[in-house]
Amino acid sequence: MKRSTILKQLPIRSTDFVVEIGAGSIPYWNTKLILDKYPFENVERYGDIRRSAPVIKADAMKLPLADRSCDVIFLSHVIEHLPDPQKFLSEAKRCAAYVYLEFPSLHRELMYAWSFHRWFVQIENGQLVFYKNDIPQIFSDFFHTHYDFLLDSWSEERFEELNQHVYKSTDKLDFRISTKTAFEYLLEQNPQSKIKINYETPYGRSGATAVDYPFLTKLKIALWALTPTSVIKTRARLQEKQNQRVHVALNDNILARLRCQICLTGSLRWGTTKNELICNNCSHCYKTQSDVFDFDI
Repeated sequence: MKRSTILKQLPIRSTDFVVEIGAGSIPYWNTKLILDKYPFENVERYGDIRRSAPVIKADAMKLPLADRSCDVIFLSHVIEHLPDPQKFLSEAKRCAAYVYLEFPSLHRELMYAWSFHRWFVQIENGQLVFYKNDIPQIFSDFFHTHYDFLLDSWSEERFEELNQHVYKSTDKLDFRISTKTAFEYLLEQNPQSKIKINYETPYGRSGATAVDYPFLTKLKIALWALTPTSVIKTRARLQEKQNQRVHVALNDNILARLRCQICLTGSLRWGTTKNELICNNCSHCYKTQSDVFDFDI
């Protein structure tokens, strides 16, 4: 099942107030507010954030949201980056009714072994279990340097094998930090040494692909293979410029859901201009840079 199909099946309504944390370059289509600790840096994402919703600079472990102020907190491939995921999940329980989490499976983590993933996350008996990520880059840079549209399409058709996801009421969200590391977990779960298994593949038996790619996917792959590299690079640059031009501003509905990061109780109001927010309790002033208010305090 593709990621887009899974997201369409989520019981999230267009009227729900969805806060997305670390949206990456393409936010979820129902997102009403984006929180990002590094809104102007692309070290751990593929490109500039497409600002289809207002963006606030904030830390996931200290959310600038009032208690129970949002319907859903949405995280796609973020929780494995966080220094303290337990602290974030406690914040999510405080702020939201539901949470959507998406993160790499063991297969994907083995393929890429990103250096900035602090945790390998598993769902075990309905509980989120965090293993300190010490998986080595067994394939070195192979999947990084050879990543292309074909591998992207292959990965999209195998979304559920390469990723895990959970959508759950925050009241029922259970989690723990394992005493084992990710590599210890890997060795326990996979055949080793003399007991390794030679798995038979569908391709080896019949010569047919294991996935029946949809016609449109086949067409896109064919067009991509025939498209000159210069055209692909030009398209990417144009997309980046388009993302930079889109700036959705903060509005009163969102403002009513925020809280001060200094006193942790005060509601906020507009300052003398739309470039300032003032706490009604402690009078702290929040300023903006490129339409992004800084709440990372």
